[in-house]
Amino acid sequence: MSCEADASAAIRDRGLRVTTPRTQVLSELMHASDHVTARDMVQRIETAWPNTTPSTVYRTLSALRDARLVSETLMADGETIYQAAIHGSHHHANCRECGGVIDIPNQYFSDLQQRLDSDHGFLAELDHIAISGLCERCRE
Repeated sequence: MSCEADASAAIRDRGLRVTTPRTQVLSELMHASDHVTARDMVQRIETAWPNTTPSTVYRTLSALRDARLVSETLMADGETIYQAAIHGSHHHANCRECGGVIDIPNQYFSDLQQRLDSDHGFLAELDHIAISGLCERCRE
């Protein structure tokens, strides 16, 4: 299946109407080798599909985030980054000094999710967690 077909299927599976902007944005994020800022996404989309406006890209990112197809992270430097999340949760540890990012496996948070449910009846949506701190190099 093509990336566009995968994106369309994921959008449909979340109960959203499949639109060209949603398919374009999600497909671009699925192709991205790293995290992407909204500004980067606007540039990518405008290059590939010149008739798509920046406001459409921003609204689409928000809709995909709300549908839990895209993760949105506020980084230590104040920049917001996006990443496709169609395959599940994604977490980061962000160094507030150098801006470095460490990907954290979802299993680090499974006990927290279970404890919140059993102790408080709270169903936590731990789709994306960003933890700020200092990396090993910056601690020295």
